[in-house]
Amino acid sequence: MKKPNVFVWILLSSSLLYTLGALALTQSLMIEGYARETPPGAPMSAAYLSLHNTGKQPLQLTAVELPGGEDGAVNLHTTERERGVNRMRPLEKLSIAAGEKLQMMPGGIHLMIHGVRLQAGDTLPLRLLFDDGSSLEVVVPIMGRDGLEKEHHHHHGGAG
Repeated sequence: MKKPNVFVWILLSSSLLYTLGALALTQSLMIEGYARETPPGAPMSAAYLSLHNTGKQPLQLTAVELPGGEDGAVNLHTTERERGVNRMRPLEKLSIAAGEKLQMMPGGIHLMIHGVRLQAGDTLPLRLLFDDGSSLEVVVPIMGRDGLEKEHHHHHGGAG
């Protein structure tokens, strides 16, 4: 009589738990956002996400990756004003409290995108990594300067 392979059972169980954890994460985090087209001659661009934690536990975003973009990198950044000068500073993590929304925006918290050229009209896949080992893949549109100006006026123009 053959004994059941405990290692395979543990591996399958941990895969199921990881899948359930990722499913719980996708159900508790609502994400919207966009990336900016890379300006001519510039070595980098930026992306801005709105992360709404609808769950009951805080989330810690520790890194963002470019799936399939081995030449590129993404860094968490914030902009701080020191003595009248804006300076970008790297961030190790971003905390999103339960029930709260973290809004990235120009002049504040943002994602710096290095090593890839972003074209308006394309999309940018991102993999968000969290401190509990889970990850979430999202795709955001890449907006050109004209599209961003129209979007800005659209959001601020009608409500009056």
